[in-house]
Amino acid sequence: MPATASTPPRQSGLGTLFATSLIQIAASFTIAGPLAISVVIVHAQGLPESWIGYYTSLMYAAAIAGSVSTARLMAGLSVRALQLGSVLATALGYALFSNVAPDALGASLACLGIALMGFAYGVIVPSSSFVLAQSYSARMQPLVVSLRQTGVPVGTAMVALIAPYAAQHGGWHALTLPVLALLGITFLLSLPGLKTHGSISAHLPPRQNLLAAMRGAFSQRATRQLAIVAGVYAMNQAALTTYLVPGLVWLHGLSVGKSAGYLAIATMAGAAARIVFGLTTARFGRANLHLALIGLMTGAAWLLLLWPLPSALRLTAGSALLGMTAMGWNGILLAELGLAAPAGRTAEAVATGTSFAYLGVLVAPLVFVQLDHLLGSKTAALASIAALAVIAGAILLGGSARRPAC
Repeated sequence: MPATASTPPRQSGLGTLFATSLIQIAASFTIAGPLAISVVIVHAQGLPESWIGYYTSLMYAAAIAGSVSTARLMAGLSVRALQLGSVLATALGYALFSNVAPDALGASLACLGIALMGFAYGVIVPSSSFVLAQSYSARMQPLVVSLRQTGVPVGTAMVALIAPYAAQHGGWHALTLPVLALLGITFLLSLPGLKTHGSISAHLPPRQNLLAAMRGAFSQRATRQLAIVAGVYAMNQAALTTYLVPGLVWLHGLSVGKSAGYLAIATMAGAAARIVFGLTTARFGRANLHLALIGLMTGAAWLLLLWPLPSALRLTAGSALLGMTAMGWNGILLAELGLAAPAGRTAEAVATGTSFAYLGVLVAPLVFVQLDHLLGSKTAALASIAALAVIAGAILLGGSARRPAC
């Protein structure tokens, strides 16, 4: 069927999926790199431990700004320009961040670099989602988006395996070369897959109308509950990616290399869980029951990791379970948001949930720092964040028990 003015033409699907997935992997690898060796950076540069949390918060504050600004950027730029420009901005941001130091100049350059990486990351996700919608049918969207989203845990797993080795043999600055090399290769390999995608401004709703629609979606009880759950679960995802490595070093005296190995286990389990949970939900339904059990299992995973006198078996099981739960929830939650939305409001409901998820990632490190200061215990601070997921899961479980299977 020929394309009409209201129906954008289908583009080359596999090339687009490859390009957007590769960009997602490279961006995730870059922003997760400093977190995988954060203990090394803090020690080498004379930074306070609280810097680790501020890194994540600033990164995702900038990501929110990037996401909100994407519609305006799309008004004059093609998807190709946005995606490849984000790769270049990420490379420049990491180069600036590599100057991090306690003095004013080093701190300013680092903050500018973090903000630039975060802004680029915020642009990547919505622009790639839109172009995938042009390339695949609605029936294929859940699988395609899940595959693209596995780029986050895959990139994090890669950096967990590479960063400690590089830091051990050449200092933390040795990670700069792998980061810039991956971004350069990504830029070149993504060119063919994004070549056919031009300006898409004609298909975008006005920004003001979108924000008003998001407020309308939040006024609905079902979408409001799921959006809040997205924020709570995202806090635990941020706690995993930000504090698993330093937490195992602080609490159990593990080396950075061993701790990063457990992060790799968690992120690989998370990548698999995103697809598995999507398949089981599609087959059996009961998405809210899935989400409820995920919240309860998140608490069990943190318990395995935080319990004193750790064993390799318990840490492995806890890392895998935490990766499955803290990283595996988002695909089925966003799909359920779309189903729970009033007719014609799917996009606004999903955008609302995504905004709350970003907000959860932003505030999680700040909450951890304040709880650590208030309670005087990093274990108690992490356990408190885990408790929020358990409470959210219990609330969803109560609602799921009253809802018939569909």
